[in-house]
Amino acid sequence: MTDPAFEAGARDIRAKRGFPADFDTWPTNTAWNYERGRARAQRVSASVALKRDGRVTVEAVRWFMRLNQDIL
Repeated sequence: MTDPAFEAGARDIRAKRGFPADFDTWPTNTAWNYERGRARAQRVSASVALKRDGRVTVEAVRWFMRLNQDIL
């Protein structure tokens, strides 16, 4: 969640944007983190802040952990 790609994915899905034109050239981990951000934004209310003062919020971490448990 600290990767800028994760935040970009969440921001893009909330803005109803598609994938960046150069997405297929990104390093694998960056692309996965971007996808994770998009998936999170689909399942978590926009009122849950991802970061505050440059740090990931406790509420965001709780949601992320909950979503991971739902997947497994």
